[in-house]
Amino acid sequence: MSACFYKVKKVIQWRGFRYYKRTAVSLAYKIHGVMSDVPVIIIHGLLGSKKNWETMSKKISVATNKAVIAVDMRNHGESPHTDSHTYPDLASDVLELLNKLSISRTVIIGHSMGGRTGMVVALTKPDIVNSLIVVDISPISTPGTLSDYFPKLAKAMKTVNFKDSQNVYKARNIAKEALVASGAIDGDAVGFILMNIGVKEDKSLGWLCNIDVLEKYFPDIASFPNELNGKQYPGKTLFIGGENSRYLQAGDLSGIKNYFPAAELKYVQDAGHNVHADNPVAFFNLVKEFLIS
Repeated sequence: MSACFYKVKKVIQWRGFRYYKRTAVSLAYKIHGVMSDVPVIIIHGLLGSKKNWETMSKKISVATNKAVIAVDMRNHGESPHTDSHTYPDLASDVLELLNKLSISRTVIIGHSMGGRTGMVVALTKPDIVNSLIVVDISPISTPGTLSDYFPKLAKAMKTVNFKDSQNVYKARNIAKEALVASGAIDGDAVGFILMNIGVKEDKSLGWLCNIDVLEKYFPDIASFPNELNGKQYPGKTLFIGGENSRYLQAGDLSGIKNYFPAAELKYVQDAGHNVHADNPVAFFNLVKEFLIS
């Protein structure tokens, strides 16, 4: 089930924020399982999509008897492209979806950019967040590897020429060769990026993500909003990191607890930044234990 794509003008007051005039977009989403009183919202990371979470969403729904709603964030997948991409923007989109689906309480699972989005929702609207799982991202620090990696990757993505692509398979092969040759990403990791290639609204083949805006707003994506300093979400919270990743440092826990006093931090072995893909069994077991305990 996907949402219609339209924009809703509204003024939102965030606790701790000044008044921001924002345009909330109607996110594309897919519901796994039967709608329940407290469904799970899954928010993907930068250059991700709801498709990345298809298998995991189904498993979580079956194991918990909860509906799991996986979304495409703005400027990604099937959701609208906009000219802004900040965490208050992303949080407003999630709140718009909850309102549209008449959801008054939810569990949020967010990976990377989606994890920070989930944190913003929890800190600004704590009454609607039943519990929170943040996957391999911190509100305290950002690894230098991210600041080096994404700008180079975005530049390489923009140089890919899809002109001779007859189908998605061919387009992905062309992009794979170009990205690996650029040195921006290696062949083992490029598959995740290639999932962003598809048929666009004008029927041409290319990137479904809005690379220009993501590149422009990368400084916002790579930092946690200072306006949330001093705010707290008191609910049940789990931070899950990849053992081989630098995105979520054990030393950040004391700072994390300033925002999330009930937070626990656990690591998944044999996993990098994409914890749910690198070791799905261990990741699922942690999520299941957290949600049903």
